[in-house]
Amino acid sequence: MPIWLIEYFAADDLNALFVFIAVMTVPIWVGMIFFAKSKWTRRIAQPFLITPFYCGLLLLLLWKAYDASILPDPIVNATYESARDFSDHPIAFLILFCNYQILNLFLGTMMFQHANKRGFHAPIELCICCLLGAFALVPYAVRLLVRGERLS
Repeated sequence: MPIWLIEYFAADDLNALFVFIAVMTVPIWVGMIFFAKSKWTRRIAQPFLITPFYCGLLLLLLWKAYDASILPDPIVNATYESARDFSDHPIAFLILFCNYQILNLFLGTMMFQHANKRGFHAPIELCICCLLGAFALVPYAVRLLVRGERLS
């Protein structure tokens, strides 16, 4: 299906899905940043507990896109142009954005659990992880060095 046809007829649905994907992990981030001492937050913010739930939402998105026959054509050549054309497709972009959100959440919950085991709270690093992903590892590593702790 041509991209312009998808964007013309489903612009509102695509926008709503983008907003949903952008805010779907916010409750977990708010819990880890502002309510780190809460027993509920410590139980739910487990990397291998919460991220499979969001992966289920990603599978649902893939299934709906497959069912509607609006998935983009597969990449034939491994070139920059073909990868860019693939990510220009609105459904492929939403799938990649959902993956990005899930990976950021996984990294954030790993840092949250590691900080809890070490007995400190890392709200700045978690905010950076929520917005920028893996860049949060740099200030987190600096914090561990300043505290004189090892990563293991």
